[in-house]
Amino acid sequence: MNTLYTQAKNEKFMLRLPERMKEEIRRAAEMDGISINSAIVQRLAKSLREERANGQ
Repeated sequence: MNTLYTQAKNEKFMLRLPERMKEEIRRAAEMDGISINSAIVQRLAKSLREERANGQ
C-alpha cells in the first residue's frame, strides 16, 4: 500500500491537527512502523475509496 504514495510528484501541504488527534495518529503510525505522513495519507486514501464505493 505504501508504494502508492511514493510517487515523485508530491506536494507539501500544511495541516493543523488537534494535539490529541496528532498523538493518536503518531501512536498508530509508530505501531505500523510508518511515518505520521504515511499514516495520514493511507487513512485519507481509504476514506476516499470508501466514499467512491458508496457512491458519495
